[in-house]
Amino acid sequence: MKTVIIVLNLILLPNLYAQDFQEKKYYFYKPEINYGSEAIFNPFTLVINGSFDIFRNGGHNKDISNMGYFTSGTRHVLRAITNPIEIIEKFGWKYFLSQEVFPMSLNADLAQYFPNYASHTIGNGMQYLKMAEWFDFHKVPYPYLFSGITTTIYQFINEVIESGGTKSMRVDPIADMLIFNPLGFLLFSTDFGKKFFSETLPLYDWSLQPVYNFQNHFLENAGQQFVVKYMIPRSKHYSAFFYWGIHGILGISYNYKKVHNFSLGIGRVVNKLKERRRNDVIFLTPELDGAIGFFYDKNHSLMTSIILTGPRIYGASMNIYPGYIRIGWFVPGIFISLEEGNKLLFGLTVTLFPLGIVSGKY
Repeated sequence: MKTVIIVLNLILLPNLYAQDFQEKKYYFYKPEINYGSEAIFNPFTLVINGSFDIFRNGGHNKDISNMGYFTSGTRHVLRAITNPIEIIEKFGWKYFLSQEVFPMSLNADLAQYFPNYASHTIGNGMQYLKMAEWFDFHKVPYPYLFSGITTTIYQFINEVIESGGTKSMRVDPIADMLIFNPLGFLLFSTDFGKKFFSETLPLYDWSLQPVYNFQNHFLENAGQQFVVKYMIPRSKHYSAFFYWGIHGILGISYNYKKVHNFSLGIGRVVNKLKERRRNDVIFLTPELDGAIGFFYDKNHSLMTSIILTGPRIYGASMNIYPGYIRIGWFVPGIFISLEEGNKLLFGLTVTLFPLGIVSGKY
């Protein structure tokens, strides 16, 4: 635990009063945008999407009323982040550094470093700064401190859920919580990180709309997704984009009247995570499938997404964010999912609540 406290102090203390000495400028939080994915961004949705993102891989029970593995997961994660050297030595320094830290292989089974950089450093780092801007806009004192706490909470819970239900140790929490999450905090505390990912290679949070099923207590559609866009040189309307989370979709985005963007891409999706062992230390490798995605955003706030996956496991999901449909004062968000076995889900969300409701056939 001392290791965690020291790391947090080094990251957060330089930022505690940063907002008092800098001109107010929000790089990622856009309070003027009250529709789409921007409208649902708040500390509660951030924690839910970040904590339960692991539910999407099909390897964990989504019943949040009976999470018996939470106790064992907490014990494993605390041991990992307080005794990292012991676990790394058991796993093997060579394998830890080559799989978790340095990009030394393109083999999916040996490339655990990719989500570490893409999601934990870049994606979660951006969310750390965006959450600080949210707190600052809502007049919460010490916004960077509260953002660091909020971000660390969901990162810890995510590792706990991922580690639960097993008697063996894992190296993932060591890489995620002691290396890449702090690296993301540091990157987005620099002027370079702020400007590069808001201007040169614009980065946006397109996370999902979590919904709860009262019938079986399942939490559905929780997860973090990010997108970067890069304007194609000499083009006024077209950008290349990359959308990632459990998906990795690359494609082209068309801009209409400087406000509306229509994007289409193809790529891969992680349908499941396979548990593998080395010297009785667990590491996870992905089972991949194909994916096609269509996205419509307004001022880079996601309004609608449609994603098809297959052929190993066929599925389709649609997220319509608040603001796309208006019925008088009622501005709902909608989630629809169809999976193999005729599993059909229909969910409803509203901006004021971080968790919507869902029902359907299982």
